[in-house]
Amino acid sequence: MGDRPGRALPSHVDARSPEHGLGGTLRAPRTLVPALLAAIAYVDPGNFGVNITSGAEHGYALVWVVVFASCAAMVIQYLAAKLGMVTGLSLAEHSARRYPGVGRIVLWTQAEIVVIMTDLAEIVGGAIALYLLFGMPLMWGAVAVTGFSLVVLYLKVHGRSHFESVVLVLLAVIIGSLLWQVLVAEVDRVALLRSAVPGPLDSSAALLAVGIVGATVMPHALHFHSAASRTRDDGQVEPSQAVRLRIGRQTVRSVVIAMTVAGAANISLVVFAAALPSEAGASIETAYAALGAEAGQIAATMLAVALLASGLASTLVGVQTGDVVMTGFGRRPIPALLRRTLAVVPALIILGLGVEPTLALVWSQVILSFALPGTLIPLLLFTHDRRLMGAMANHRLTTAVAWIITAVIVGLVGFLLVSGA
Repeated sequence: MGDRPGRALPSHVDARSPEHGLGGTLRAPRTLVPALLAAIAYVDPGNFGVNITSGAEHGYALVWVVVFASCAAMVIQYLAAKLGMVTGLSLAEHSARRYPGVGRIVLWTQAEIVVIMTDLAEIVGGAIALYLLFGMPLMWGAVAVTGFSLVVLYLKVHGRSHFESVVLVLLAVIIGSLLWQVLVAEVDRVALLRSAVPGPLDSSAALLAVGIVGATVMPHALHFHSAASRTRDDGQVEPSQAVRLRIGRQTVRSVVIAMTVAGAANISLVVFAAALPSEAGASIETAYAALGAEAGQIAATMLAVALLASGLASTLVGVQTGDVVMTGFGRRPIPALLRRTLAVVPALIILGLGVEPTLALVWSQVILSFALPGTLIPLLLFTHDRRLMGAMANHRLTTAVAWIITAVIVGLVGFLLVSGA
């Protein structure tokens, strides 16, 4: 079964008439809110785990990986947003239509693994934050975060969830708290600037580099952003070419803004962890304790608050993403409550087995990197297809850059396998 021909953008999607934002008080392009919501995936607890570990173990040495991943995310998220906006279908829906049969099952399985690993990071990260803030045992913290996600799901099903407003407020809390960590840290600015240049990777650094890529170029965020950017088909007159191009430029600006914000947060995590004493260790818990000893309890509490906000916000996005994946690939969708319950079981099992939480976060992001090619390649093929995208199909330069990004990611994963990390 092939894709339907590229559908014209509805005429109401006009950059000259931006929609109101939160509460009708903030005027912003309609492309900005989906981009900011997708940015939550780039500052989820998995990012905390892998970036704090890389900063604690390798100083600023892996900042170049964060910069590369953030720039790559700008390109890839633009393609995901464009796919949903132009065609009115999500990446999962296109994948199911273009690759029926075995292909659909393989891509669906991969997408569900991505959702499970993302849920694992959300729940484990939220549990760590509750432990740091209130001394709550990790398992009970995980249950509390799971309960929060189920309440959100219930409200969503009944149309009572103020999803966008809550997520954007939590994003503001995360960014403000992390930037504060950099302000109180002793930053070696010269070393930080030098770290933007790629350097050699040993096996330990390779593992973290792959984790950083998985945590930053999140495959589940591509499914979410393509769905969040979908337009309504109102049956209105096809917009002019000028309007279509204006919307494309607007999308680029929105994605750049959102990914820059997320990139700054991720670099902040590496920078503050690199400034901690070397004996502090590489886990979130030891970084929290060291930060309290070095900069005071307020700074440490703000880190824990940022982690909790990250876990809750990414849980909100994760609930939406699970629904997008199931609806896009599944012909007989599993009930939402059952689906969400099954998705959180691995996280509860890992905590029950006593696995070190930060290590679990790092490996969840590494697995996401292994899943990236199966998400990126279909996205590149769809957005390059002129029959599907019309005049909004990828420019040759965009296609070349996107394939280079994909090749680098595959190369990093291959290097990790060869190095035996």
